[in-house]
Amino acid sequence: MNDLKFEPKHNLVACLDESIPEAEGYIDMIRFLRRTKYVYAMCAKPIVYARRIKSFWRTAEVLTDDAGVSVVRGNITRQLQLTVSEESIRTALRIDDDEIGALDELTTAECQTCFINMGHPPIFPKQQFVRARLGKKWKLFCYVIQQCMSRRSAGFDNFPYDIASPIVAIAENRPFNMSKWIMKGFVFNLVKGKRFKFLMYPRFLQLMINIAHPIIREEGFNGGILYIEDMNALSYRKMSIGNVENVELFAYMRDIANNDEDIEIVYHHISQGEVVNPLDLVDEIPDNLLDDDEYFARHPEDEDVDENEGEDDESD
Repeated sequence: MNDLKFEPKHNLVACLDESIPEAEGYIDMIRFLRRTKYVYAMCAKPIVYARRIKSFWRTAEVLTDDAGVSVVRGNITRQLQLTVSEESIRTALRIDDDEIGALDELTTAECQTCFINMGHPPIFPKQQFVRARLGKKWKLFCYVIQQCMSRRSAGFDNFPYDIASPIVAIAENRPFNMSKWIMKGFVFNLVKGKRFKFLMYPRFLQLMINIAHPIIREEGFNGGILYIEDMNALSYRKMSIGNVENVELFAYMRDIANNDEDIEIVYHHISQGEVVNPLDLVDEIPDNLLDDDEYFARHPEDEDVDENEGEDDESD
């Protein structure tokens, strides 16, 4: 499990700032995205502590109850666990998506029809959609949903129907259970993705840790702060490559984009934007909230005891 890696293009922070020069030509799409219920999930930028995310995924397991509902549980310290569920995702990402009739996957035909209306040719190689075949506004739309919110770690130019489902649902204003869709990604990483398992959803995990265990929210000594990439000007310039005709937004998307209501992007900051020096907090963190490395760094005498106990076990 020590070889689990962070993927730099996964779970990015969306840049939906219409004031940057590169945003010209995308303003209506940016405004639409800023006004969706998913803006916090796309743009929240917590301070992410690498050790906590690594500890969770190294120990994570899928637990399923009698009703067939799955959760993922893992350790974030020696004595604290985090349970990821559909509801914990919904709470952390501030998504009100548990409405009756909300789907978490659309049919192949529904996805194909929507993408054709976006301007995608009616040919789908290997049953996938090709982002390069869309106009730049729709490229941006797919980019944000894929790289900020989906389980994928690479291969963003082509994507299958299950990844396309939230794109279609948001574009067509259909009830969609995004929390359940993200939860399926957590399970996938442990069950179906074992061979390519990676440190998935670091932003989302940190947001859940901050809620479930706020006392360790500002620690991280010896753990390192994980830099989560933002979309940037280059991201926008890449969307403009090619001569694909730019099909306009759907009617309801234009209505939302042109709404006069000013909805600010909500970013998540610790201590109102100030990064607390983790070393100043060392003495404030109780022993039971430390992982093994941190605990033995504070109590090296206990490490010797543990090693001696291990030798006794082997001699038996």
